[in-house]
Amino acid sequence: MTHPSCGPERPIARRVFGARSVASNHSRAALVAALLAALAVPTLTACRNSDAGTQPARDTAAPREKPAVRFGKVTARPLAKTLDVSGTLVADETSEVATQVAGLVLSVAVDVGSRVKKGDPLVVLDARNAALQSQAASAAVAQARAKLALQEGASPKGIDPDQVPEVRAAKQSMELAKSEAERVKQLYDQGAVAQSTWDAARTQAQNAAAQYDAAVNGIRATVAALTSAQAQAGLASKSVADTTVRAPFDGAVAEKRISVGEFAGPGRVVAVVVRDNPLRLRIDVPESDIAQIEVGKAVSVSVAAFPGRLFPGVVKRIGASLKESSRTLPVEAEFDNSEGKLRPGLFAQGQLALTGESRTAILVPEAAVGTSGTSARVFVRAGDRVTERLVKTGRKIEGLVEVIGPLTEGEEVAIDKVDQLADGIEVAAAQ
Repeated sequence: MTHPSCGPERPIARRVFGARSVASNHSRAALVAALLAALAVPTLTACRNSDAGTQPARDTAAPREKPAVRFGKVTARPLAKTLDVSGTLVADETSEVATQVAGLVLSVAVDVGSRVKKGDPLVVLDARNAALQSQAASAAVAQARAKLALQEGASPKGIDPDQVPEVRAAKQSMELAKSEAERVKQLYDQGAVAQSTWDAARTQAQNAAAQYDAAVNGIRATVAALTSAQAQAGLASKSVADTTVRAPFDGAVAEKRISVGEFAGPGRVVAVVVRDNPLRLRIDVPESDIAQIEVGKAVSVSVAAFPGRLFPGVVKRIGASLKESSRTLPVEAEFDNSEGKLRPGLFAQGQLALTGESRTAILVPEAAVGTSGTSARVFVRAGDRVTERLVKTGRKIEGLVEVIGPLTEGEEVAIDKVDQLADGIEVAAAQ
């Protein structure tokens, strides 16, 4: 049997029993030799394995390369006091454009998102009925003007009935009858004519005066009729114009509510038009800050649609009273939207400048700010390592961002590969 130290095999002592045959001894020797050979194989294998295990293991792990990182300075700067604001941008004006007359829809000139100018057609209705009414009213006006003998473009207001031929003739007849009656009266007083002659002359003069009054009243009635006919013609002409529904101001179509072939009654909303330049933002200012709010103060906001971009605005209106439920004062700011980037309904958040003394703010390059879950973080240089510090971000100014946290002016923060860094790792300063 092999010794545990795996040295040279030692001879094995055998007991020889005396009174046995040569054949028996030979068989027993062969069996022992086979058993010894079987036991020697695993022992030698274990010995080789043991020798192999004593060799030192090779280290295959390569040394970790230090990331090359650029650094920027932490600076301090006086900034005006601000108030964090947020809210939803709304259109300056919103109009539910409706029809004023009834009619069948012949065409719809716009759709959702269409840009329109004031007066642009939105919907066109069938104008045939309105056109016929306009023609009838125009004919009535022409008839009344002819009766009054008015020149084209002349106004019936202040017209002298005696200048109308019909009235002028009635007046002449009345004056002639009066003169004849006076002459007959003189003859009757002298006894030159009979009573019946005087009575006839007097009656004729009275009838002529009545005819003149009737003519004057007729002209006045005609003037009134002309005025009414002109009003009817104006209404009919307006009805014709109203069959084309037009945009009330410059803006965009937010909703289209009618289609070709529908019958629209008076008051039917056909489209919703919004004036999206400027846009308004309603801000609720806490009671403690209302003394520092003024019209004309600057407001800057950002929206999720354009990350990293600030949109400037200005305070335009300040509410007259506070809301009792929230003890806040409603304030409205306006934002120029000439580029058309912003949309009504976008959620905006930013800062409103307050009056009062400025405060010192800590600023770092925008590239230095990373994220860790819901928090912002920066990596500060500490020798050949960086340490992570959680901060809260504020305003962005000229490529810098305000941070609130354990930072001091003059420290250096990593400004690239921020997403690859971790607290305490070694770095190399990039050239």
